[in-house]
Amino acid sequence: MTKPKCFKYRVNPEHVDFQKNILPTILADMIVKAAGEDADQHGLGLMDLHKKNCSWVISRFVIDMDIIPTINDVLNIATWVKDVGNVFTTRNFRISNGEERVMGYAALSWAILDLDTRKSIPLNNLPELNNFIVDEEIPIESPIRIPDIEGEVANGFEVKYSDIDLNVHTNALKYLQCFCDCFSLEFYEKRILKRVDINFVKELKYGEKGLVYREEVADNDFLFKLQTSEGSAVSRGRMLFEKK
Repeated sequence: MTKPKCFKYRVNPEHVDFQKNILPTILADMIVKAAGEDADQHGLGLMDLHKKNCSWVISRFVIDMDIIPTINDVLNIATWVKDVGNVFTTRNFRISNGEERVMGYAALSWAILDLDTRKSIPLNNLPELNNFIVDEEIPIESPIRIPDIEGEVANGFEVKYSDIDLNVHTNALKYLQCFCDCFSLEFYEKRILKRVDINFVKELKYGEKGLVYREEVADNDFLFKLQTSEGSAVSRGRMLFEKK
């Protein structure tokens, strides 16, 4: 019977912010790495798909934390395939510390991109993926569909060499970084990030520029839109904070 696989990471000094809390982009990166390591072990990793001229891409993700990891923490990230649909598959994550205390959960929805057509491929092309489904839920809301906003301009972006990944589009962490950088240090001093949702709408490619729009829809609950200078929305996000 397939069971969740667990991968261990350490929060080093270069992984934290000025308050010694793990950077959201680093936590997201560790979660994606755990997914990649598990997929590699099943022969369904990124490089396995590249041999078939296709690749994994993230459609939606959510991270929901009760405890924020800090410097020198050991993180045990358990991951498993939750379900497989026609186009999307969802992978769950449970994040615990070295004492096996649960700190939070995450879920990512993935699709397979044809690297020539840049369109998604039906998942029945990978029927073996169904062999790794684990019947285990996590106690958080699934990745949500984030509505469009008008908002105010809170940040800008330009895609450069260091933002481009193996799929020749923007690394998923670039979007999260753009949202995180919409706030001041004083803002972060008074709040703890509870939950992050991101919807990836379109590919963001080298040389593209644009703006980040932000709207506070409830107390400490912010929605975002990443929009290119041509007016295309490429991503939408949500960051939910709690006051300290």
